[in-house]
Amino acid sequence: MSIGMPPIGGQSSQIEELIKQYMAIESRPMDTLKKTKETLSTRSAMFQDLNSSLLSLRNASDALIPTGDVSLYDAKTAVSGDTNVLTAQVEPYAQEATYSIFVERLARNDTVVSARFSSSQTEISENAGLGDKTFTITVGDTSWEVTVSVFEGDDNSTVLTNLACQINNSEAGAHVSATVVCEETGTSRLIIESKASGSENAVSLSEAGEMHNILASCGISSEIRSSGESGGYLVARDLLDAKFNLNGLDFVRSSNIVTDAVPGVTLTLKKSQELGAEGVSLEIKPDTNAIKAKIKAFIASFNATVKFLENKTMVDAHAGIRGDLAGEAAYLNLKTQMARAVQRRVEGAESPGISRLFDLGITRDRSGQLSIDNESKLNKALAENPDSVLNLFASEDGVAVRTRNLMEPFVKATGIIDRQRKSIGNQINTIDSRVKSLEGRLEMREKALRTQFSSLLRAYTLVNTQSAMLNSFMSQSYTSLLY
Repeated sequence: MSIGMPPIGGQSSQIEELIKQYMAIESRPMDTLKKTKETLSTRSAMFQDLNSSLLSLRNASDALIPTGDVSLYDAKTAVSGDTNVLTAQVEPYAQEATYSIFVERLARNDTVVSARFSSSQTEISENAGLGDKTFTITVGDTSWEVTVSVFEGDDNSTVLTNLACQINNSEAGAHVSATVVCEETGTSRLIIESKASGSENAVSLSEAGEMHNILASCGISSEIRSSGESGGYLVARDLLDAKFNLNGLDFVRSSNIVTDAVPGVTLTLKKSQELGAEGVSLEIKPDTNAIKAKIKAFIASFNATVKFLENKTMVDAHAGIRGDLAGEAAYLNLKTQMARAVQRRVEGAESPGISRLFDLGITRDRSGQLSIDNESKLNKALAENPDSVLNLFASEDGVAVRTRNLMEPFVKATGIIDRQRKSIGNQINTIDSRVKSLEGRLEMREKALRTQFSSLLRAYTLVNTQSAMLNSFMSQSYTSLLY
């Protein structure tokens, strides 16, 4: 006869399974908290996306509201008849007009060159003599002294290279640049070029004394014109300035960028024209593309926000779908107010014919989306009645102002969305604290269970051993009784 508990195989693995089951039951509150945190994190991310959408619409609205004295609605553009010859940038205050411009010549940088020398010969150092040589460079009303050293045995290439280095490293280097070039193999020539164009920036070179002068030894002179291998200036000083004819009047300027010929217009001369060619037309007119781009950006941002709010506030009982913001009065009201902001007539319209977005060819469909159905209508309004378009969007009751004001309470610091996200953040922090506390308690509980089950396992093992010994004794006793 056998007594005791029936044998159990794989006791350790069964104990681990029992602990796992116990811990799964006791972890349910913590699992619930973690799921709640995931839901809150998802909601916080949704509010972040919503804030980005509303902020984008607020900024798009602000872009249609002028600040300061310069208005985007007054923007002008310049249309050149030949952009290879000239282009122009226009300020809003420039007058609308059409000009005819003939570019006779472009402004050039003054260039002075040395004579051409055989690189390996030494006639420069022989003529100039050894030692320090000082000369003066003048550009405009400012002069700088430059000193170069000539050493025994310096060949022509070395002397010219040292000259270029000393010029570039001196204070004069901010106004002129010097380089050595090889027109033909084995030859060297120094080039000194002004860094600014026009006769007022012409380069003047001088040195004291009559003998052993470095400039004279190099054949460099700003007083004579270079010819062939001789040194001198390359372009006559009276031809360094740009010259152009604007509507029959001749203009001479030191730069190819002209800011003072037409008020509010900056001309950039790019290419001279052949004598007898027609002047290039330049039309100054309203820049409708600039404001139109802002209007299109506003429409795109408005539509994106409407779609976002529609998705988040929708309720579909049949499909069992409920948006994250369903039933929240603030956002349901925002949708309604946005629709009214773009549909309602603007009071105090400059033009009786432009008081609603519809008057610009902009319509709203049943889903609340805006679109430009008649772009020619918009173009005409921008070209002919920019003040009326300005009033429609940017007056005290304008569409952009209304929309901007609707967005502000939601997106500003300490606004509606900010407060909601902070509230969610506080809830998440509270959950994190509770989870941390529960994790500590569960860890202690798991240790206690392991201790308890280990004790039970030892007791069970002892009982099994004693039971086996008892069974063996009883079996032996029974056998002896039979015999």
